[in-house]
Amino acid sequence: MQPLLDAAARAAVGDAMRRVADAEIRPRFRALADGQIHLKGPGDYVTEADLEAELALTPMLRAILDVPVVGEEAASKDASVEDVLATDEVAWTVDPVDGTANFVAGSETYAVMVGLVEAGRPVGGWILQPETGHLYEGLEGVGAFVDGRPLPGVARTRAAEVRAAVADLPQGAVSVKYAADEVREGLIAAERELGDYAQLRMCAGFDYTDLVTEQVGYLVYTRAKAWDHVPGAAIAAECGYTVGRVDGSGYVTAQTAGAPLLAARTDHWESIREVLARHLAV
Repeated sequence: MQPLLDAAARAAVGDAMRRVADAEIRPRFRALADGQIHLKGPGDYVTEADLEAELALTPMLRAILDVPVVGEEAASKDASVEDVLATDEVAWTVDPVDGTANFVAGSETYAVMVGLVEAGRPVGGWILQPETGHLYEGLEGVGAFVDGRPLPGVARTRAAEVRAAVADLPQGAVSVKYAADEVREGLIAAERELGDYAQLRMCAGFDYTDLVTEQVGYLVYTRAKAWDHVPGAAIAAECGYTVGRVDGSGYVTAQTAGAPLLAARTDHWESIREVLARHLAV
């Protein structure tokens, strides 16, 4: 199947992200005035950097591939923006500042994320970490890269050895804090079998790169907005990972509620899913 973007177009996405980060985000890092920070909900920040970066990046992406853009901040004002994710169309997703709470706190653990969806599936992803300068990218059928260098795929484990190998994985990182009570209880119970959890960084743009560089063994999320997961899921898929719901229903970008999402090595995914599903009763 022909990739949606050629090499020049893929490079143009990363270049656009860097230009917007340098113009709209980094100058505001650790320099936000009180009036430039707003709350959309409890603990859910939006800043002038988020708003201006999305406004700048949206037309730049459409100039590369003229399809709808589903931006986090546009969708927060008009939920119908997300409707395209349930169709057969191609669409961009944009999280202009992923990890906004970290950004507000002055932590370098924030990212700019762009995704590409086709028929409801993640097929492309770009994650820029502005303060480190690292750019991760992946496109279906092309591969995954960091700073232009190929990301190695994981070596497959023979089926008979999978369960033993799962025990040797690095800690998984799990979102417990914002889970509903019954989900939180199930995740805590599963921890006894899976081993102690690491904490998510509260920035999917760092969590997913931790996963594909094998700094963490798996990720579990209880919230599933497309702009948070499409980029990482697309990059991870090119490295030998699967992202899907713990009830086995897969990952559909238009579905934001339901069983938690699990991202793990494809050859270990089912073994981890079985443990989580048993304790979550899904």
